[in-house]
Amino acid sequence: MSALLKDDTRELVSPALIAYNAMETTKRRHFDYLNLLEAKRKNYNIEATGEERELLASLLTDHDHAVKYFKDESRRLQDSAPEASVSLFKYIGRLNEVLEHVEAGGSGNRAGPQIQ
Repeated sequence: MSALLKDDTRELVSPALIAYNAMETTKRRHFDYLNLLEAKRKNYNIEATGEERELLASLLTDHDHAVKYFKDESRRLQDSAPEASVSLFKYIGRLNEVLEHVEAGGSGNRAGPQIQ
């Protein structure tokens, strides 16, 4: 089995990959908190407080900044190392493919997509 990102490529794509991971983290954090507030409203008829809405807005702002940083890093990588950029997006695509399968209830093992 060969690595999806060879060491030299991983080093080149590292800033963009870190930016992507930050973007994914901030997205999940925002949606998780939004879902928590919506469940509170739906299940208990309790509206979000001003402080909760402020935190939700802040989480969205964090995500917006992370998206911009990822776009900037992706552009920088594309300009400086186009082949590494292609490798990064193949890697991200493969990760998302496997994770979607796992989140849909698959094991990520033999029955579903494999990271190769």
